[in-house]
Amino acid sequence: MTSALAPEVAVVVPAAVREFCDGRAELRLVGGDVRALLAELGRVHPEVHRRLCDERGDPRLHISVFVNEDHVRALRGLDTELTAGDVVSILPAVSGG
Repeated sequence: MTSALAPEVAVVVPAAVREFCDGRAELRLVGGDVRALLAELGRVHPEVHRRLCDERGDPRLHISVFVNEDHVRALRGLDTELTAGDVVSILPAVSGG
C-alpha cells in the first residue's frame, strides 16, 4: 500500500514490456519498499506487472530486481526499503550460447 509519505523512485522498465507503458523506459512510482513498489506498478501498469511478476506479486524466476546497483537478494529482498532518488531496475535474465 502506498502513502503520501512513500518516496518516489525511478523504475527502469525492460525493453520487452515497454509497449505496455506507452514505450517509456523509466517510470516514476512511489513505494516504501520493493514489495510496495511492485504493487504500485501493478495498480498503475497492470500489463507490465503481469509479465514481470507472478500471481503472488513476486518477480518471476527469470526476473532480477536491483535497487541502485545492488541485487535485492543481497539486501532485504522485497522488503528492501526505498528512499527518494533510488533507481529500481527490473531486468530479465539473459541467456544464450
